[in-house]
Amino acid sequence: MNKKIISFQDAVQFNMKSRSQGFEGFNRDQKQDNKISVNKAIFPILAFSNNINGGNLSQTVEVGDYTFVGEKDANAKSGLVVGAGLILRTKKIIGRGKSLNFDFNTSLAAAPAHDWLKVRNETLVACSKNHLKEWMFFDACANWAHNKREYSDTINKSISASLSKIFKYGRSFNEGSFTAKRDISSSLHQMQGTFALNSLLPNGLKANFDITSGKPVKDLLSLKYSVGMTINGLVRKKPITVSFRRTFYDGGKFLGIDRVETSQQLSVSYPFSNGFNVSIGYAKTVSTIHSFSSAGPIFSISLPAISF
Repeated sequence: MNKKIISFQDAVQFNMKSRSQGFEGFNRDQKQDNKISVNKAIFPILAFSNNINGGNLSQTVEVGDYTFVGEKDANAKSGLVVGAGLILRTKKIIGRGKSLNFDFNTSLAAAPAHDWLKVRNETLVACSKNHLKEWMFFDACANWAHNKREYSDTINKSISASLSKIFKYGRSFNEGSFTAKRDISSSLHQMQGTFALNSLLPNGLKANFDITSGKPVKDLLSLKYSVGMTINGLVRKKPITVSFRRTFYDGGKFLGIDRVETSQQLSVSYPFSNGFNVSIGYAKTVSTIHSFSSAGPIFSISLPAISF
């Protein structure tokens, strides 16, 4: 910082960000703010869903010489969903570069074209974030998520620990991290490991790459690996984001037949104005049990959240 001249606005932002993470600002006499900070906001929802009701992707399931026919009303329904949600975030600084964070998110959306079928979501994340030394950090988190639709009601839980380091390579600035995660949902217990690399490149582009590997789970469909990449650049001084992910699942059986699935997703996101972001894309899943295969568009609009 001593070798650069930065704008007053950048200096103010750096000062605020630094102190909010439990570090000093430009003035070392400014101590960390140890008060509990609380942020509250409500946000609207406008998105396209390929399976609003959590129904069957196909009305018929063929296994060998057998064909199973499900109820027509239980088929997956697609369309626009509208609704709103609430965000509650709290943070407590407990030391230099150390904080406790709690995030709660709840939302309710419905589909006007399908008699207002409802989709309900709640998530709770609790994290301990810790600066170790120099540019090394350690985070530990617990996650709980609930999703309820007409034909599905799922709860996913996990605990994770990650070690990350910020470093400079050539003219790029990078953050490398390794995360160990354990899914502890009622239907699946699995260990996963993730390596991620976030980079700020000299040409102004931001790049993110991550790869996750999961430990095999006997007789249950579970994650084997997932690879994702995101590129972020500027178009008319606004950030455009292009993301791609490929995920492979195996280990499952359906009526004695091996079930293996591969999912791919490509999306583009762009903010047309402050708080107004549009995401479009395409997702496809190919399964060895044809009835579990699916393909369809991705569409969502993020509207400005209202803090209170």
